[in-house]
Amino acid sequence: MSFHYEVVFSTFLRDNTPPDVLDELRYHLGLTENRPQHLVIDYDFPVMQPDEDSYLPGGDHVALRRQYRGHNAQGEHHAWGLHARLYWLDDHWAEIWWQVVSLLAPHVEDDGYAGHFREENDERPTSLIIVDGEPSLGQP
Repeated sequence: MSFHYEVVFSTFLRDNTPPDVLDELRYHLGLTENRPQHLVIDYDFPVMQPDEDSYLPGGDHVALRRQYRGHNAQGEHHAWGLHARLYWLDDHWAEIWWQVVSLLAPHVEDDGYAGHFREENDERPTSLIIVDGEPSLGQP
């Protein structure tokens, strides 16, 4: 019997996130078919692409877009808004979760909550917390 997980990544990446990181995210989110030459998450398929037949209420969802976040001393402030809600099989989750976190963590703009995961029957998720580019897990 396999377990399934609801996996959520929800964070802002700095506006100066390197293009190769953004290209890899676009590929793995299924937003482009162009597979970058060098991947941190080195799989032959996009690991975060939404499944059209997902069992999650409302289905899988992914988005990566540059967003306006207000003004600062340098003028307009932008960041890359990432949101992915996916339904992963336990084998998939165990192998890929930390690889995705390792790709994202150094580029997260705001310390704190960056997503969560939960086994489909669990009532409480485990939160992904990123502080100074370092990931940890916690309860909300």
